Amino acid sequence: MKIRLVFAILSLAAALPAQTSGDRQARVLKLESSLLAPCCWAEPVSTHRSEVALQMREEIAGFVNEGKTDQEVLDYYKQKYGLRILVEPEGALWWWMHVVPFVVLGIGAVVVVFLLKRWLRPLPAS
Repeated sequence: MKIRLVFAILSLAAALPAQTSGDRQARVLKLESSLLAPCCWAEPVSTHRSEVALQMREEIAGFVNEGKTDQEVLDYYKQKYGLRILVEPEGALWWWMHVVPFVVLGIGAVVVVFLLKRWLRPLPAS
C-alpha cells in the first residue's frame, strides 16, 4: 500500500514540471506569434528565418523562463522597436483595423441600395 502511494506521489511530481513546461512553450509560441520580425516587418517572429528573429525567439524564451509576464515582454519590444512590432495593434489602432472597415462597408451598402431603388423606380406618367 505504501509503495503504491509513493509511486502515485512520484508520478504526480514528475507530471507537474512537464505541464509547466508545456504552459511555458505555449506562452513562448503565443508571444512569438504576437511580434513581427523587425528586419522586414512581414512575418511573425515564430515563422521568420532571420538572425534577428532567432535572437528574439531566444530572448522571449529567456523572459518567460525568468517569470516575466506577457505584457512585460510585449512592453519591452514595444519600447525597443515601437508599436509597429505588434502583429495586432492595440487601443485605437485596433478599432481602425477591425471595426471601421465594417462600418464603412455597411454605409456603402446602404448607399448602393438607396441609389438602386432610385434608379429602378418607374418614371411617373405624365
